[in-house]
Amino acid sequence: MPSAREVEPFVGKLGSAISSELQAAQQRLLQLRAQLHASRSQSGELQVSISEAKKGNERPFTNTLSFSQLPSHLGWESTAVTQTVRRERPQQANQPSATAVSTETAVSHPPTLPKQIKLYPDIAIALLRQEQAATGRLWLLLQAVDVARCGWVDERRARQLFTSRRGALRFCGTRQLRNLLAQGDDIFWVRGNGRIWLRSVARVAIGLDIPRLKMRPVALPVSVLRQKIGMVRAHLYASFHSSRTRPNHRKKPISRETVEQLTEVQPRTQRRYERKAKVKRQAQFAIGATASPDSLQARGWEQGWATFQFKDFKGRQGPQGKSYVAWQLPNSYVGPHAQLPKGHQKRINRTLTDLFMQGMTGNGQCPSVARRFFDNGRLAAKSYLRNSEQDHYWRIVGNQRYQLWQVMESCNLK
Repeated sequence: MPSAREVEPFVGKLGSAISSELQAAQQRLLQLRAQLHASRSQSGELQVSISEAKKGNERPFTNTLSFSQLPSHLGWESTAVTQTVRRERPQQANQPSATAVSTETAVSHPPTLPKQIKLYPDIAIALLRQEQAATGRLWLLLQAVDVARCGWVDERRARQLFTSRRGALRFCGTRQLRNLLAQGDDIFWVRGNGRIWLRSVARVAIGLDIPRLKMRPVALPVSVLRQKIGMVRAHLYASFHSSRTRPNHRKKPISRETVEQLTEVQPRTQRRYERKAKVKRQAQFAIGATASPDSLQARGWEQGWATFQFKDFKGRQGPQGKSYVAWQLPNSYVGPHAQLPKGHQKRINRTLTDLFMQGMTGNGQCPSVARRFFDNGRLAAKSYLRNSEQDHYWRIVGNQRYQLWQVMESCNLK
């Protein structure tokens, strides 16, 4: 019986002519079939030689093996041939050759470092308060390097990333990194077996005397942590304002004295940090009773040089052209960082409650401030009935430059 490649091609019905293009295509098909049959037979012989060599503990190939001798469908695409040639011809470094074939079939890329890191403003303020901004920066960078969230970073890799000239997160020298690692032991990390074992957020909060995380976390760019320490301190401070400003809520005033009480940052330093971190400010003004010598004098004793006389030319507060007592309130601020979901913040606070020593909570680290500013008059009046010894404000109109507030004056001024 004739083989497949000896069968004559079908030429159609009797009496019908076949074009020369069709005949050429049929001849090409027969040639491809013959080549496929030959390659399959060679492949079968090759597999037999490999199996025989394995049984006799012999190597089927020698160092003189040429890939041009193999069929076109073999080579690195064949698993058996690849493994055999790898054992026979190990990779030789620093010996370039025109006919050399690389044995590396895949390139392992390091994990991509994140562009942002989750920062809790309570921890950021504690770093400024205890002058731990340098070691805190290293702890945040190590968290960014730990992409797999395994809880540790290889010390050699950290040294390469943070101190090498080509390091992706270079910010200091080898000696400075060694000093920082020594300073942060038992607070931010524990070292052992060539690894830096990172402390959790709860453990770090305990080490910094933080009884509870109250503020919403923000996204801190990793590129900021590579800059000078003054810029890092500025962004740690700015995270306080970024956490206070909610996305769908309007800003509320806060005095520099209150900020100093909460963060222990002096007003002069606050202004410098705000310029570096690009914290936005908005002026706030309050409009009180009708202007008279007595009302101006009483408010002047309370507000000092911030008091002035406001004349309502458009008649929005009452009769057109009438004057009122007005004074400037503390500014409102908008931080440069985006807010993040709280995530495991409740779980962290439960851990802090369990681990903190009894009597430590409420030790005055984060004092509470009486609320004076409200979004509407109803909330202001409700709070005023409970505490009428201080002014209560609610917002009325405003724009991008300023915000106006109405006031329920303290009973001490009446």
